[in-house]
Amino acid sequence: MVETADVVVIGGGCIGTSIAMRLAQRGVKKVILTEKKYLASGPTGKSMANVRPYAPIEETMKIIQRSLDIFRNFGEEVGGDPGLVPTTRLRIVSEKDKKALEADAEWQKKRGVNLRLLSVADLKELMPQLNVEGIGAAIHYLDACYLNPVATTGAFAMRARDLGADICEETEVTAIKVSGGKVQSVITNKGEISTPVVVNAAGPWSANIGRMVGIELPMTIKRVQPCFFLRPWDFRGIIPTIHNVIKEHVYRCEGTDLLLVVDADVFRGPGCLVEDPDNFNEAVDEETVKLFLEELPLLIPSMKRASYRGGYAGLFDWTPDENAILDKVPEVEGFYLCCGWCGLGFEQSPATGELMAELITEDKTTLIDWSVFRLSRFKEGKLIASPWLYRES
Repeated sequence: MVETADVVVIGGGCIGTSIAMRLAQRGVKKVILTEKKYLASGPTGKSMANVRPYAPIEETMKIIQRSLDIFRNFGEEVGGDPGLVPTTRLRIVSEKDKKALEADAEWQKKRGVNLRLLSVADLKELMPQLNVEGIGAAIHYLDACYLNPVATTGAFAMRARDLGADICEETEVTAIKVSGGKVQSVITNKGEISTPVVVNAAGPWSANIGRMVGIELPMTIKRVQPCFFLRPWDFRGIIPTIHNVIKEHVYRCEGTDLLLVVDADVFRGPGCLVEDPDNFNEAVDEETVKLFLEELPLLIPSMKRASYRGGYAGLFDWTPDENAILDKVPEVEGFYLCCGWCGLGFEQSPATGELMAELITEDKTTLIDWSVFRLSRFKEGKLIASPWLYRES
Protein backbone atom coordinates (compact mmCIF):
# COMPACT_ATOMS: atom_id res chain seq x y z
CA MET A 1 0.00 0.00 0.00
CA VAL A 2 1.34 3.44 -0.97
CA GLU A 3 1.12 6.09 1.74
CA THR A 4 0.27 9.68 0.81
CA ALA A 5 1.71 12.97 2.10
CA ASP A 6 1.48 16.62 1.19
CA VAL A 7 5.15 17.13 2.10
CA VAL A 8 7.97 14.71 2.91
CA VAL A 9 10.90 16.13 4.88
CA ILE A 10 14.10 14.07 4.65
CA GLY A 11 16.36 14.39 7.69
CA GLY A 12 15.65 14.14 11.42
CA GLY A 13 18.08 16.73 12.71
CA CYS A 14 17.34 20.18 14.09
CA ILE A 15 16.65 21.61 10.60
CA GLY A 16 14.32 18.87 9.38
CA THR A 17 12.26 18.71 12.57
CA SER A 18 11.94 22.51 12.66
CA ILE A 19 10.65 22.53 9.07
CA ALA A 20 8.18 19.73 9.80
CA MET A 21 6.87 21.58 12.85
CA ARG A 22 6.39 24.85 11.00
CA LEU A 23 4.68 23.16 8.05
CA ALA A 24 2.23 21.52 10.45
CA GLN A 25 1.67 24.85 12.19
CA ARG A 26 0.79 26.37 8.81
CA GLY A 27 -1.93 23.82 8.35
CA VAL A 28 -0.27 21.42 5.93
CA LYS A 29 -2.47 18.38 6.52
CA LYS A 30 -0.06 15.51 6.01
CA VAL A 31 3.61 16.08 6.79
CA ILE A 32 5.91 13.06 7.00
CA LEU A 33 9.49 13.36 8.25
CA THR A 34 11.84 10.46 7.45
CA GLU A 35 15.05 9.78 9.36
CA LYS A 36 17.30 6.86 8.38
CA LYS A 37 18.40 6.30 11.98
CA TYR A 38 17.06 8.27 14.94
CA LEU A 39 16.31 11.91 15.62
CA ALA A 40 19.53 13.90 16.15
CA SER A 41 21.66 10.84 15.36
CA GLY A 42 23.69 12.77 12.76
CA PRO A 43 25.58 16.08 13.04
CA THR A 44 22.86 17.63 15.23
CA GLY A 45 23.54 15.23 18.08
CA LYS A 46 27.25 16.08 17.94
CA SER A 47 26.78 19.82 17.58
CA MET A 48 28.45 22.26 19.97
CA ALA A 49 25.05 24.00 19.71
CA ASN A 50 26.52 27.46 20.03
CA VAL A 51 24.37 30.47 19.20
CA ARG A 52 26.45 33.47 18.20
CA PRO A 53 24.20 36.50 17.53
CA TYR A 54 26.17 37.81 14.56
CA ALA A 55 27.22 36.91 11.00
CA PRO A 56 29.22 38.46 8.16
CA ILE A 57 26.17 39.05 5.94
CA GLU A 58 22.85 40.66 6.78
CA GLU A 59 20.60 37.80 5.64
CA THR A 60 22.29 35.27 7.90
CA MET A 61 22.31 37.73 10.77
CA LYS A 62 18.53 38.14 10.49
CA ILE A 63 18.06 34.38 10.56
CA ILE A 64 20.25 34.01 13.65
CA GLN A 65 18.62 36.90 15.50
CA ARG A 66 15.14 35.54 14.83
CA SER A 67 16.33 32.09 15.94
CA LEU A 68 17.73 33.58 19.14
CA ASP A 69 14.35 35.15 19.85
CA ILE A 70 12.71 31.74 19.44
CA PHE A 71 15.27 30.03 21.67
CA ARG A 72 14.69 32.63 24.38
CA ASN A 73 10.92 32.12 24.22
CA PHE A 74 11.06 28.42 23.49
CA GLY A 75 8.32 27.40 25.89
CA GLU A 76 5.80 29.63 24.15
CA GLU A 77 7.09 29.26 20.58
CA VAL A 78 7.69 25.51 20.59
CA GLY A 79 7.24 23.94 24.00
CA GLY A 80 9.71 22.02 26.11
CA ASP A 81 13.12 22.93 27.45
CA PRO A 82 16.03 23.31 24.98
CA GLY A 83 18.57 23.56 27.80
CA LEU A 84 19.69 27.12 27.08
CA VAL A 85 22.86 28.19 28.91
CA PRO A 86 23.61 31.95 28.66
CA THR A 87 27.37 32.23 28.35
CA THR A 88 28.01 35.41 26.33
CA ARG A 89 30.84 35.15 23.77
CA LEU A 90 34.24 36.68 23.15
CA ARG A 91 35.78 37.16 19.72
CA ILE A 92 39.50 37.84 20.13
CA VAL A 93 41.86 39.14 17.43
CA SER A 94 45.49 40.19 17.15
CA GLU A 95 46.65 43.78 16.76
CA LYS A 96 46.73 43.50 12.95
CA ASP A 97 43.00 42.66 12.86
CA LYS A 98 41.94 45.25 15.42
CA LYS A 99 40.58 47.78 12.91
CA ALA A 100 38.66 45.08 11.05
CA LEU A 101 37.12 43.92 14.33
CA GLU A 102 36.16 47.48 15.25
CA ALA A 103 34.49 47.89 11.86
CA ASP A 104 32.58 44.64 12.43
CA ALA A 105 31.42 45.86 15.83
CA GLU A 106 30.12 49.12 14.39
CA TRP A 107 28.31 47.34 11.54
CA GLN A 108 26.73 44.84 13.93
CA LYS A 109 25.67 47.48 16.44
CA LYS A 110 23.70 49.25 13.71
CA ARG A 111 21.84 45.98 13.16
CA GLY A 112 20.85 45.54 16.77
CA VAL A 113 23.54 43.19 18.06
CA ASN A 114 24.03 43.51 21.81
CA LEU A 115 27.80 43.82 22.15
CA ARG A 116 30.71 45.64 23.77
CA LEU A 117 34.01 46.39 22.11
CA LEU A 118 36.73 45.53 24.63
CA SER A 119 40.22 46.89 24.96
CA VAL A 120 42.94 44.54 26.18
CA ALA A 121 42.50 45.97 29.69
CA ASP A 122 38.72 45.40 29.52
CA LEU A 123 39.28 41.83 28.40
CA LYS A 124 41.68 41.13 31.23
CA GLU A 125 39.21 42.57 33.74
CA LEU A 126 36.41 40.39 32.36
CA MET A 127 38.51 37.21 32.29
CA PRO A 128 41.59 37.44 34.53
CA GLN A 129 42.48 33.88 33.52
CA LEU A 130 43.50 35.00 30.02
CA ASN A 131 47.00 35.73 28.79
CA VAL A 132 46.40 38.92 26.76
CA GLU A 133 49.85 39.07 25.18
CA GLY A 134 49.50 39.44 21.41
CA ILE A 135 45.81 40.38 21.63
CA GLY A 136 44.67 43.61 19.96
CA ALA A 137 40.98 43.78 20.89
CA ALA A 138 37.87 41.71 21.45
CA ILE A 139 34.12 41.90 21.03
CA HIS A 140 31.93 40.70 23.87
CA TYR A 141 28.55 39.41 22.62
CA LEU A 142 26.16 39.61 25.55
CA ASP A 143 23.34 37.47 24.10
CA ALA A 144 25.40 34.43 23.06
CA CYS A 145 24.50 31.04 24.51
CA TYR A 146 24.55 27.32 23.90
CA LEU A 147 21.77 24.75 24.12
CA ASN A 148 21.11 21.02 24.23
CA PRO A 149 20.80 20.06 20.55
CA VAL A 150 19.14 16.71 21.21
CA ALA A 151 16.52 18.21 23.53
CA THR A 152 15.87 21.00 21.03
CA THR A 153 15.38 18.58 18.15
CA GLY A 154 13.14 16.40 20.27
CA ALA A 155 11.00 19.41 21.18
CA PHE A 156 10.58 20.36 17.51
CA ALA A 157 9.57 16.78 16.71
CA MET A 158 7.14 16.48 19.62
CA ARG A 159 5.40 19.71 18.64
CA ALA A 160 5.25 18.56 15.03
CA ARG A 161 3.63 15.29 16.16
CA ASP A 162 1.15 17.16 18.33
CA LEU A 163 0.17 19.17 15.25
CA GLY A 164 -0.40 16.03 13.18
CA ALA A 165 2.95 15.35 11.49
CA ASP A 166 4.34 11.83 11.28
CA ILE A 167 7.93 11.42 12.49
CA CYS A 168 9.32 8.20 11.02
CA GLU A 169 12.64 7.01 12.45
CA GLU A 170 14.61 4.09 11.00
CA THR A 171 13.10 5.05 7.64
CA GLU A 172 15.75 5.43 4.96
CA VAL A 173 14.98 7.11 1.66
CA THR A 174 16.36 4.94 -1.16
CA ALA A 175 14.90 6.70 -4.21
CA ILE A 176 12.72 9.60 -5.33
CA LYS A 177 10.42 9.19 -8.30
CA VAL A 178 10.19 12.11 -10.73
CA SER A 179 7.91 12.27 -13.77
CA GLY A 180 7.41 15.14 -16.17
CA GLY A 181 9.85 17.23 -14.17
CA LYS A 182 7.76 16.88 -11.00
CA VAL A 183 8.24 14.97 -7.76
CA GLN A 184 5.89 11.98 -7.61
CA SER A 185 6.90 9.90 -4.62
CA VAL A 186 9.59 8.88 -2.15
CA ILE A 187 10.74 5.28 -1.85
CA THR A 188 11.89 4.16 1.59
CA ASN A 189 12.99 0.89 3.18
CA LYS A 190 9.48 0.74 4.66
CA GLY A 191 7.48 1.49 1.54
CA GLU A 192 6.50 4.22 -0.89
CA ILE A 193 5.12 7.66 -0.01
CA SER A 194 3.24 9.49 -2.75
CA THR A 195 3.91 13.21 -2.46
CA PRO A 196 4.25 16.33 -4.63
CA VAL A 197 6.81 17.99 -2.34
CA VAL A 198 10.12 16.78 -0.89
CA VAL A 199 12.44 18.81 1.35
CA ASN A 200 16.07 17.73 1.35
CA ALA A 201 17.33 18.49 4.87
CA ALA A 202 19.65 15.52 5.08
CA GLY A 203 22.86 17.32 6.08
CA PRO A 204 25.95 15.37 4.95
CA TRP A 205 23.66 12.99 3.04
CA SER A 206 22.05 15.85 1.08
CA ALA A 207 24.24 15.35 -2.00
CA ASN A 208 23.14 11.70 -2.18
CA ILE A 209 19.50 12.75 -1.95
CA GLY A 210 20.05 15.37 -4.65
CA ARG A 211 21.42 12.75 -7.05
CA MET A 212 18.15 10.82 -6.68
CA VAL A 213 16.47 13.58 -8.72
CA GLY A 214 19.44 14.29 -10.98
CA ILE A 215 20.73 17.32 -9.08
CA GLU A 216 24.41 17.69 -8.23
CA LEU A 217 25.06 19.75 -5.12
CA PRO A 218 28.45 21.51 -4.81
CA MET A 219 29.10 20.16 -1.37
CA THR A 220 31.92 18.41 0.43
CA ILE A 221 31.75 16.58 3.74
CA LYS A 222 34.21 17.64 6.41
CA ARG A 223 35.21 15.99 9.67
CA VAL A 224 35.50 18.10 12.81
CA GLN A 225 36.94 16.98 16.16
CA PRO A 226 35.63 18.56 19.37
CA CYS A 227 37.52 17.60 22.54
CA PHE A 228 36.69 17.85 26.24
CA PHE A 229 39.17 18.93 28.91
CA LEU A 230 38.62 18.86 32.66
CA ARG A 231 39.46 22.32 33.93
CA PRO A 232 41.70 22.75 36.98
CA TRP A 233 40.10 23.39 40.35
CA ASP A 234 40.64 27.18 40.16
CA PHE A 235 39.08 27.60 36.71
CA ARG A 236 35.48 26.51 37.03
CA GLY A 237 32.02 27.91 36.44
CA ILE A 238 30.11 29.24 33.43
CA ILE A 239 32.48 31.30 31.29
CA PRO A 240 32.07 33.12 27.97
CA THR A 241 32.44 31.08 24.82
CA ILE A 242 35.72 32.20 23.27
CA HIS A 243 36.52 32.42 19.59
CA ASN A 244 40.28 32.87 19.46
CA VAL A 245 40.69 34.13 15.90
CA ILE A 246 44.48 34.24 16.35
CA LYS A 247 44.68 30.43 16.66
CA GLU A 248 41.28 29.63 15.10
CA HIS A 249 40.12 27.82 18.21
CA VAL A 250 36.67 27.95 19.75
CA TYR A 251 36.32 27.18 23.47
CA ARG A 252 33.12 26.90 25.43
CA CYS A 253 32.22 25.61 28.85
CA GLU A 254 30.39 22.30 29.11
CA GLY A 255 28.71 22.61 32.47
CA THR A 256 30.92 24.08 35.16
CA ASP A 257 33.89 21.69 34.99
CA LEU A 258 34.69 20.95 31.34
CA LEU A 259 36.00 23.01 28.45
CA LEU A 260 34.85 21.95 24.98
CA VAL A 261 37.36 22.85 22.27
CA VAL A 262 37.32 22.74 18.47
CA ASP A 263 40.00 23.83 16.03
CA ALA A 264 38.86 25.44 12.78
CA ASP A 265 42.12 24.81 10.94
CA VAL A 266 41.87 21.07 11.59
CA PHE A 267 38.61 20.67 9.71
CA ARG A 268 39.66 23.04 6.95
CA GLY A 269 42.79 21.05 6.14
CA PRO A 270 42.96 18.50 3.30
CA GLY A 271 42.90 15.57 5.72
CA CYS A 272 39.42 16.44 6.94
CA LEU A 273 37.50 15.43 3.80
CA VAL A 274 35.10 12.50 4.12
CA GLU A 275 33.84 10.49 1.15
CA ASP A 276 31.15 8.43 2.86
CA PRO A 277 29.15 9.95 5.76
CA ASP A 278 28.11 6.46 6.83
CA ASN A 279 31.72 5.32 7.23
CA PHE A 280 34.24 7.70 8.78
CA ASN A 281 36.59 7.84 11.76
CA GLU A 282 34.46 9.04 14.68
CA ALA A 283 37.39 9.12 17.10
CA VAL A 284 39.70 12.04 17.80
CA ASP A 285 43.18 12.01 16.25
CA GLU A 286 46.12 12.00 18.67
CA GLU A 287 47.52 15.01 16.81
CA THR A 288 44.40 17.01 17.62
CA VAL A 289 44.64 16.32 21.34
CA LYS A 290 48.33 17.20 21.29
CA LEU A 291 47.61 20.45 19.47
CA PHE A 292 45.07 21.55 22.07
CA LEU A 293 47.28 20.60 25.01
CA GLU A 294 50.06 22.71 23.51
CA GLU A 295 48.04 25.73 22.39
CA LEU A 296 45.28 26.02 25.03
CA PRO A 297 47.67 27.30 27.73
CA LEU A 298 48.92 30.04 25.41
CA LEU A 299 45.61 31.85 25.92
CA ILE A 300 44.50 30.29 29.20
CA PRO A 301 47.66 29.48 31.21
CA SER A 302 45.83 27.50 33.89
CA MET A 303 44.80 24.96 31.24
CA LYS A 304 48.32 23.55 31.34
CA ARG A 305 46.95 21.72 34.39
CA ALA A 306 43.89 20.44 32.51
CA SER A 307 43.35 16.80 31.64
CA TYR A 308 41.90 15.32 28.48
CA ARG A 309 38.46 13.78 28.98
CA GLY A 310 37.66 12.44 25.54
CA GLY A 311 36.20 13.68 22.31
CA TYR A 312 34.53 12.66 19.09
CA ALA A 313 34.42 13.45 15.40
CA GLY A 314 31.38 14.80 13.62
CA LEU A 315 30.51 15.95 10.11
CA PHE A 316 29.79 19.25 8.39
CA ASP A 317 28.09 19.60 5.00
CA TRP A 318 30.25 22.27 3.35
CA THR A 319 29.62 24.58 0.38
CA PRO A 320 32.22 26.55 -1.65
CA ASP A 321 31.23 29.91 -0.13
CA GLU A 322 30.55 28.52 3.36
CA ASN A 323 26.87 29.46 3.22
CA ALA A 324 23.77 27.28 3.17
CA ILE A 325 21.61 26.35 0.21
CA LEU A 326 17.94 27.28 0.59
CA ASP A 327 16.06 26.77 -2.64
CA LYS A 328 13.17 25.40 -4.63
CA VAL A 329 14.85 23.58 -7.49
CA PRO A 330 13.48 24.86 -10.84
CA GLU A 331 14.57 21.71 -12.70
CA VAL A 332 12.42 19.48 -10.47
CA GLU A 333 9.09 20.93 -9.38
CA GLY A 334 8.37 20.18 -5.73
CA PHE A 335 11.99 19.52 -4.72
CA TYR A 336 13.36 21.87 -2.05
CA LEU A 337 16.85 22.20 -0.64
CA CYS A 338 17.82 23.14 2.91
CA CYS A 339 21.40 22.01 3.39
CA GLY A 340 25.07 23.00 3.24
CA TRP A 341 25.17 24.53 6.71
CA CYS A 342 28.94 24.48 7.25
CA GLY A 343 28.49 23.76 10.93
CA LEU A 344 26.09 26.65 11.58
CA GLY A 345 22.76 24.89 11.09
CA PHE A 346 21.76 24.46 14.72
CA GLU A 347 21.81 28.14 15.61
CA GLN A 348 19.71 28.94 12.52
CA SER A 349 17.28 26.03 12.78
CA PRO A 350 14.29 27.75 14.45
CA ALA A 351 14.01 30.56 11.90
CA THR A 352 14.97 28.29 9.00
CA GLY A 353 11.94 26.13 9.76
CA GLU A 354 9.77 29.21 9.43
CA LEU A 355 11.48 30.32 6.20
CA MET A 356 11.18 26.96 4.47
CA ALA A 357 7.57 26.44 5.56
CA GLU A 358 6.67 29.87 4.23
CA LEU A 359 8.50 29.25 0.96
CA ILE A 360 6.76 25.91 0.46
CA THR A 361 3.25 27.11 1.32
CA GLU A 362 3.32 30.69 0.01
CA ASP A 363 6.21 30.72 -2.47
CA LYS A 364 7.86 33.62 -0.63
CA THR A 365 9.81 34.52 2.48
CA THR A 366 9.37 37.69 4.50
CA LEU A 367 12.32 37.65 6.92
CA ILE A 368 14.95 37.59 4.16
CA ASP A 369 15.26 37.22 0.40
CA TRP A 370 15.76 33.45 0.19
CA SER A 371 17.16 33.69 -3.34
CA VAL A 372 20.45 34.94 -1.87
CA PHE A 373 21.02 31.29 -0.89
CA ARG A 374 19.83 29.77 -4.19
CA LEU A 375 21.66 26.77 -5.63
CA SER A 376 22.29 28.43 -9.00
CA ARG A 377 24.63 31.02 -7.46
CA PHE A 378 27.47 28.53 -7.78
CA LYS A 379 27.00 28.02 -11.54
CA GLU A 380 26.43 31.75 -11.98
CA GLY A 381 29.73 32.51 -10.26
CA LYS A 382 27.88 34.69 -7.75
CA LEU A 383 29.12 33.18 -4.53
CA ILE A 384 28.25 34.96 -1.31
CA ALA A 385 31.22 37.11 -0.38
CA SER A 386 32.16 37.59 3.26
CA PRO A 387 33.68 40.94 4.32
CA TRP A 388 35.53 39.28 7.20
CA LEU A 389 39.28 39.34 6.86
CA TYR A 390 39.67 36.35 9.17
CA ARG A 391 37.83 33.06 9.39
CA GLU A 392 34.96 32.23 11.70
CA SER A 393 33.69 29.00 13.26
